[in-house]
Amino acid sequence: MDSVSLYSFSSFGWLTLQSIPLAAWPTFVISLLTPDFRHADVVQQHLARSLGFSQLAIGLLLVILTGSLPLTSMVESPSGSISPFTNAAVLITMLYHGAYALNTWVQYNYTRQAGYLLGAIGYGFFAAFGLWCLLFGSDKGHISKRTGADKRTSGFPFKNAEADKRRGKEL
Repeated sequence: MDSVSLYSFSSFGWLTLQSIPLAAWPTFVISLLTPDFRHADVVQQHLARSLGFSQLAIGLLLVILTGSLPLTSMVESPSGSISPFTNAAVLITMLYHGAYALNTWVQYNYTRQAGYLLGAIGYGFFAAFGLWCLLFGSDKGHISKRTGADKRTSGFPFKNAEADKRRGKEL
């Protein structure tokens, strides 16, 4: 499993973990996050359920658009092909996770409730993981078939004397 697939499935799991309680028991979740216990009104329940369904949809879209869950049979698709929407889907969800990490961190600083801190840590992790996938995850590198080394490396600021000896260059 490559890093983008790992990111998409783990991000889907994180969003699903949060969406199920929001959609199924909005009054319970709202009562946990408020300082005084009170029942949620109809508008709060509607917004909590909407957020839960939206998180589930974002997770499913991420898994499908990154190509982690193929929509065609293996016979029809060429081997090693990746979805053209991979980087866009990872970028959008990375920004989503980053915005929610900031939001939950601000809420934690305001209320000092551990639920917001756990949310900030989780969202921050997935924002950082998404950024890593954008920068390094989808690049296979330029690996030489003959030597197995990465062709994009340079000798600056130090010379690679061993490589120069093998190539027959004088030092």
